[in-house]
Amino acid sequence: MRIFFSVVLILIVASVATETVTESAGSRKRALTEKDLFDFVWVTDPEVSPDGTRVAFTRVSVDAKRTGYETSIWIAAVSGKEAPVRMTNGKHDAQPRWSPDGRHLILVRGGDKDETGKPKPPQLALLSLTGGEARTITDLTKGAANPAWSPDGKRIAFLSSTTQDDIQKDQRKKNAAKAGDVKTTEPERESDVHVITR
Repeated sequence: MRIFFSVVLILIVASVATETVTESAGSRKRALTEKDLFDFVWVTDPEVSPDGTRVAFTRVSVDAKRTGYETSIWIAAVSGKEAPVRMTNGKHDAQPRWSPDGRHLILVRGGDKDETGKPKPPQLALLSLTGGEARTITDLTKGAANPAWSPDGKRIAFLSSTTQDDIQKDQRKKNAAKAGDVKTTEPERESDVHVITR
């Protein structure tokens, strides 16, 4: 069944891509070049809705500066009778997962930057299909990925390399910043000495 829906998704995307190819069909045929790779658009990570009528997927394209990729979440009807609809405005949204009731998508959102302009690690965001933009629901030092809903839809499991120490360190920084502590601008030093006991 999942293979069927994957094939349907590929056909939908192929029909959209065919429109682009047919526009240039009047021109002469030529060999594919490395510059053509910048125009490629593809989909990954299809996820069929619980009722089997829709599929959420990640659309991948090369960014305008041609320095990386942009990803966004789209939804298409499995029937193929409707055009796919973009669901998120982020430039680095991926890994959509349907809630068991089909009313929400959990996804991984990257691309945010901190005060210094450095990229923050990706976090989980929740998108209500009744409208609005996805809202970030995690704030972990080392990010979050690979979300999965519990069968009852009340919990979300995910992977993160963030440790309890990372969480405590981050909390200390936030508390110090609220208190106006000057030391928050200094980098926190970690010891090179590690004690291992049996």
